[in-house]
Amino acid sequence: MRTSNGTNQIGWVVLVLILLGTWAAVAQNSGDALERGFKNPPESAKPRVWWHWMNGNITKDGIKADLEWMKRAGIGGFQNFDAALNTPQVVEKRLVYMTPEWKDAFKYAAALADQLGLEMAIAGSPGWSETGGPWVPPAQAMKKLVWSETRLEGGRPFKDVLPKPPSTTGSFQNIGRGGSGGGTSAPPPEYYGDSAVIAYRLPDSDLSMAELQPKVSSSGGQFDLAGLTDGDLVKAASLPAAPVDQKAWIQFEFDKPQAVRGLSIVAGGGRGRGGSGESSRALEASDDGQQFRTVAEIPGGGTAQRTISFPAATAKFFRITFKTQLPPGAGQPGAGGGAPAAPAGMQIAELVLHTGARVNRFEDKAGFSAAANLYSLATPAVPIQDAVRKADIVDLTSKMRPDGKLDWTPPAGRWIVLRLGYSLTGARNSPASPEATGLEVDKLNRGHVETYLNNYLGQYKNTLGALMGKRGLQYVITDSWEAGVQNWTEDMIAEFTKRRGYDPHPWLPVLTGHVVESAESSDRFLWDLRKTIGDLTTEYHYDQISASLHKLGMGRYTESHESGRAFIGDGMEVKRNAEIPMSALWTPETPSAEPPGYGVDIRESASVAHIYGQNLVAAESLTAYGGERGAWSWSPETLKPTADTELAMGLNRFVLHTSVHQPVSDKVPGLSLGPFGQWFTRHETWAELAKPWTTYLARSSYMLQQGKFVADVLYFYGEDSNITALFGAKPPDIPTGYDFDFINADAILHRLSAEGGRITTPSGMSYAVLALDANSQHMSLAVLRKIRDLVRAGAVVVGPKPTDSPSLSDDQAEFRSIADQLWGSG
Repeated sequence: MRTSNGTNQIGWVVLVLILLGTWAAVAQNSGDALERGFKNPPESAKPRVWWHWMNGNITKDGIKADLEWMKRAGIGGFQNFDAALNTPQVVEKRLVYMTPEWKDAFKYAAALADQLGLEMAIAGSPGWSETGGPWVPPAQAMKKLVWSETRLEGGRPFKDVLPKPPSTTGSFQNIGRGGSGGGTSAPPPEYYGDSAVIAYRLPDSDLSMAELQPKVSSSGGQFDLAGLTDGDLVKAASLPAAPVDQKAWIQFEFDKPQAVRGLSIVAGGGRGRGGSGESSRALEASDDGQQFRTVAEIPGGGTAQRTISFPAATAKFFRITFKTQLPPGAGQPGAGGGAPAAPAGMQIAELVLHTGARVNRFEDKAGFSAAANLYSLATPAVPIQDAVRKADIVDLTSKMRPDGKLDWTPPAGRWIVLRLGYSLTGARNSPASPEATGLEVDKLNRGHVETYLNNYLGQYKNTLGALMGKRGLQYVITDSWEAGVQNWTEDMIAEFTKRRGYDPHPWLPVLTGHVVESAESSDRFLWDLRKTIGDLTTEYHYDQISASLHKLGMGRYTESHESGRAFIGDGMEVKRNAEIPMSALWTPETPSAEPPGYGVDIRESASVAHIYGQNLVAAESLTAYGGERGAWSWSPETLKPTADTELAMGLNRFVLHTSVHQPVSDKVPGLSLGPFGQWFTRHETWAELAKPWTTYLARSSYMLQQGKFVADVLYFYGEDSNITALFGAKPPDIPTGYDFDFINADAILHRLSAEGGRITTPSGMSYAVLALDANSQHMSLAVLRKIRDLVRAGAVVVGPKPTDSPSLSDDQAEFRSIADQLWGSG
């Protein structure tokens, strides 16, 4: 479940034409069968519902009443989620997840569903995201990279224990996760493992703040150099905010003008009391301490630590400024009233100026966030003498003892010894009942995912026996990813080497922000890391889910990002082996609004179905949240515009959100999924009148399940981003009157051929043109080679000339040669 942005009304007239066109295309061959299917839609066309069991509020009487109503109402099945959102207890006794009483109720539900002919599915974990539970041990949970740095002088023997990197469970270095979540007060578990030890000689220009000893002053608060540069990202001091539209600041004064190339900051807070907005931040420089010029803006959001780099700026004074601004209307009469509220201060934990070259936004590029549009964040060019040389990097992994002790004498120069390891992100499955909440499994390790599934699915197999597989429980649904990011696993270095074809050890300083060899090479190494993370997520998480399910005769529904970019990986690729690719579209929050979003998430799933050969395209449908209408106020009239949008975007199976289990009949309107709806349960006032509505959805879905989609354009959106991040607000610029499918790199490489001037797929699709989005100008060499081969076979390709490969493992000279052959060298 995740909201989507933007609006785009798909007219009902367009939908009618689509349905009529589909009818005409197949009616002459299928005749009476098509008419019979339209009049009485088969089970495959009927909508499913999400059926949430809320915090143990479960009864057999309620199960029977719910499922029998679903059958009467024309629903074809349900997807069960065991969830909790501060749900009150309305039954005499809660049925706790996987206790004998809970299992008995679940088996009863499966038997009744089988008897009624209702398709049954469960979520990938308790809650709705993603794959986790209390049986996941820390060693098998989601991990992040952590490190420590030790500075050494060449020629001096070092015989000591290297500082252990942070074992803190959280998002970045020693920043903790906060609470443990899941309704329990127990602290999150900690775990640590070593990955590598390397040393590298620092360029002469790379001087630490401790070596330079600038004077620190500020507009308020108490700050000193040691506290701002000690590497502790949690311990913070408060910088009082300046009055609205003025600047608070922290200043560094050097003994003489100093060239600065980057900055790292860890700062929180910044929201004023009474609704003031987030502070804007900037680095300013001055020669006299009086007149300052802006060097760089410091973007907010994203990772807890943010590093920016820029062309070297030389000055004696540098200050970081924080300007607090009120959002529109705040502090004005009628919007809280009165004069603007006094803004709060900023909590500053770390603030470091870098004289040496740093990778711009390395935290995002190294996978500590799922930031999109990373191609726009290229690291500025670095003089060769200011980058770390590969020749000056030494692998000391085998020299460190298990207790962390290292015995090594560095050659001449100034050195950093980097100890790299991994600790936990602390992500937990949610929103599950406390008893069913635990760590999310490591998505980058096939063995851990398989172990998780053996346990999870095994619990249901022990409960259901023969009512699992072709009968009874038939599917698992993986909802939109809300588990956060992970960028490491214990065998990451080996996996990287195998997949990218080179040893990452000489490039490991890049993971901590240092430029190795050049800015371009360092950015490309980080692209290769993200590509590896994406490959592992697809193969070891999603494909392994399919493999484990197939052993039990089951299948998979899969959503991916839903909106924005939720994880490092490709949304189409993770759905490629799902029996039913799935997506989501929410209803508008106000009666006057258009259906939200362009529907690209549905278009993504439809494209997967067309290209990879699935027929069904499902979506979490008609999800509601707040707005002017409020809860229990939705009807077919208010829902139909959004449903029609979904059909026009390629959906042919509705999964209605949501039909919460109602354990009792004397408390109406009953339990809900917190603020989420549209509250489609047997307690709804029009519940017994719902059959015409579900029949409309089923008939429309049935028609769109017939025949084959016809499109003129295949639209390649590039690599290292995703469809909903790129096109959630605005669709691709496709000429009016032409339809299209999205395509990803995996499908280009493995699904496309050219024949007779058409681009074809094994699934039977045929397209006239392969169109390249601007995001694809940074294109991997393998994809460019395949495009060359398609063109030689007669395919038509349109779009901007690719500029380079983003991968360090690719031959840039060969890339330029092929691009020049296809687009010309001008």
